[in-house]
Amino acid sequence: MKFSGYGLVQNRDPLVHENRITNERDLFKVWHLGIPDIVDSSQWVLNLTGLVEHPLQFKLSDLQSLPQTSVTAIHECAGSPLNPKVPQRRIGNVVWGGVKLSDLLKEVNILSDAAYVISRGIDEGVYNNVYYSNYEKDLPLDKALDPNVLIALTINDEPITVERGGPIRLVVPGYYGTNSTKWLTDLIISNVRSSSAFTTKYYMDREMVDGELKETPVWGIQPNSIIVHPQNGQTVKLEEITIWGWAWAESAIDVVEVSVDGGETWQQTNVEPRSNMEWQRFNYTWMPKSVGEYCIMSRAKNIEGFNQPITLKRNQVTRVMIFVEQCSDL
Repeated sequence: MKFSGYGLVQNRDPLVHENRITNERDLFKVWHLGIPDIVDSSQWVLNLTGLVEHPLQFKLSDLQSLPQTSVTAIHECAGSPLNPKVPQRRIGNVVWGGVKLSDLLKEVNILSDAAYVISRGIDEGVYNNVYYSNYEKDLPLDKALDPNVLIALTINDEPITVERGGPIRLVVPGYYGTNSTKWLTDLIISNVRSSSAFTTKYYMDREMVDGELKETPVWGIQPNSIIVHPQNGQTVKLEEITIWGWAWAESAIDVVEVSVDGGETWQQTNVEPRSNMEWQRFNYTWMPKSVGEYCIMSRAKNIEGFNQPITLKRNQVTRVMIFVEQCSDL
């Protein structure tokens, strides 16, 4: 059965759990053009063509026979390209397994004028009232050569399902999920960016800078964070509590601050160092001054000095409203 149109399936909220690794069943599933019919994955072929000396084809069995590796990484949806500034925070932390894309690129001998790797999936359908024969994205060649970028065959040590983009999908740790093309059939080495609407019209941030329009591809994940405890709407006792959550970005998070007064003042938290491409846990011990309602916020800064914005963007700072009540006298 083929589903058409933009869709999302998310059974549970992985952020409310303390587990570092997100269960596959809890990770969001999202698509633009529908889930394609895949009758026999053994017949699947990945083509590697374009500005190369030796174009190659890889069957699923070929990829399975190559040296395998894994990367533990955040996987975040960029949100709806129709409302790109609205925060959605569909995020998980999973273990991808497969073949390094850089290993395949070495086999084809890339020509000197190459600058991008265009990825194409087999999915087709209608998005925003327009029919597309496939889903297509691109990556800068330097990013494609990153050893963390995979032709993924597994997630959390299990084969990637068709609903998840299997049997073969691209995984680009550190980039928003829209760049990790599902149902991958083609990798095309190019000296120009893809002309697909999903690179030229959608997933292109636009803002006016000094009177001129600036366009930025939605590639690298910007600093973001989420408060896991306490949860929004929760009532807690008037006693010392630990505020904790997850922070993440393409590059490592250097600082996470929290505010317990709606952003008037900020306090630095303890942030664990990053391992691989994972999210990082932060925590802060807080003693409320009195009973009442509090607005708790978190904001992260990466090692490059970029902060989560207060203004409306996909990585806008998070806010949690809680109520502190008096401890009972028992």
